[in-house]
Amino acid sequence: AFSDEDLSDFVGRAQKFFAKDVALEIAFTAEPKIDGLSASLRYENGIFVQGATRGDGSEGEDITENLKTIKDIPLKLVGDDVPAVFEVRGEVYMSHADFEALNKKLEAEGKQTYVNPRNTAAGSLRQLDSNITASRNLKFFAYAWGDYSALPADTQMGVVKAFSRWGFKVNPLMRCVKSVEDMVAHHTLIGEQRATLGYDIDGVVYKLDRLDLQARWGFVARAPRWAIAF
Repeated sequence: AFSDEDLSDFVGRAQKFFAKDVALEIAFTAEPKIDGLSASLRYENGIFVQGATRGDGSEGEDITENLKTIKDIPLKLVGDDVPAVFEVRGEVYMSHADFEALNKKLEAEGKQTYVNPRNTAAGSLRQLDSNITASRNLKFFAYAWGDYSALPADTQMGVVKAFSRWGFKVNPLMRCVKSVEDMVAHHTLIGEQRATLGYDIDGVVYKLDRLDLQARWGFVARAPRWAIAF
């Protein structure tokens, strides 16, 4: 989406699809689109057992040992509602401050500097030496999921709140919105704060909040009908 009208069309498509559901209140989540590297983390009985880049969506690189060095990624989940199997997905990124500090260090050592935080985060995750990854102070926001044995909630927002309970960092700017006006207002708010966030974003992602409605609305090819990036 590139305009308020595109958002309005998205909401209109949802309202039309669910028009037969009398008195249904449709809500969406809104969250910053982090400009980093997507990663999938598999937990079995609450223990982090494998991590990979998203790759082509079905197969990626195994970067388990490097992901274990990121402080925002818990090696063991906490809580009494942790499923036997759960794949947490999120974004690995580097803060502006850490990026600048790394480039200053490299420059002082006469080494080539990095172009931007996203490429630096991606390169850091693919290091053969996990000690180098650890020195980069990468960060992680959890916001989605893949394979699971059970879900801790029946809404997008509810599952993300469970991530927070389990020990993950989730983005504090994530909100639940119920109208195009609310969507635009939150986009404006995030835009006003963008320069002071301390990390890069490249938009806002909106998702239908109720998971049963997501399942009903479905996908077009591999893209979900129930989500849109602005």
